[in-house]
Amino acid sequence: MTMSVTTNVTMDGSTVLSVRGEIDHSNAATLRQEIVSAATERRPRVLRVDLGLVTFLDSAAVGALVGAQRESGTEGVHMVIWRASPFVHRQLRIAGVHEMLGAPAEYDTGHIVF
Repeated sequence: MTMSVTTNVTMDGSTVLSVRGEIDHSNAATLRQEIVSAATERRPRVLRVDLGLVTFLDSAAVGALVGAQRESGTEGVHMVIWRASPFVHRQLRIAGVHEMLGAPAEYDTGHIVF
């Protein structure tokens, strides 16, 4: 499955990037650019990256998320991971970046909407 990204603005003015599919070395740079573009073009106070429908995430993808968060921060945008799938949450926790990216310490089923 390929990766797709859609952008929505919530009632509170936050921007949500919803990512679906697999994120790996072949498309991690694309994801990073999508996040940074949303931060620089829209300049929301909070940019939520919804990874609830992501089925695979490798180390290149983790690096892309960390890099995108840093770049977004330089624009004054607070980027957080929102509704990470169980697999993604586990990968972020193993990499030791879940807290830095705003994911809860433990997987929370309340963050998933079906």
